[in-house]
Amino acid sequence: MERRYKVGGYEVIVELKEGLVRIVNNDAFKHAVAVQSTSSVASLIGSIQADYITGYGTSLAIGDNSFAVEIWGHLYFEYFLLKYNKLLRIIFLFGLYKRFLRSCQVFDCGEAGKDPNRWVWDRLARYRRTIESWLPKIHSWLIDR
Repeated sequence: MERRYKVGGYEVIVELKEGLVRIVNNDAFKHAVAVQSTSSVASLIGSIQADYITGYGTSLAIGDNSFAVEIWGHLYFEYFLLKYNKLLRIIFLFGLYKRFLRSCQVFDCGEAGKDPNRWVWDRLARYRRTIESWLPKIHSWLIDR
């Protein structure tokens, strides 16, 4: 089910599926998370979790810290792909660079059975505050796109 959330004055599009959340990473999303980054993402996660419970009758089995770190991780990955595109196009041959860039258009955040990378985000979740402290480095990129 598709949901639209107002975050920081911008409309963020999210698709909820059983055990999976798909966040559309468009300019509106980037602007939404650039405005008061940590509170915007916390608000978005809270809204998603509430709608997931309403829609599926159970909580999404993704901790808030893990969820936030995954969102930031996807944004950082896209940032590095674009910032170092000439180098990364050489490193990621055979269309892999373009495939990675396409995968940044929609972030799939899933429960352990749906997301093969859930363990990575769960392990990084304890470093949420540190990861959020790096956000000012990509803040202008989020807005100036």
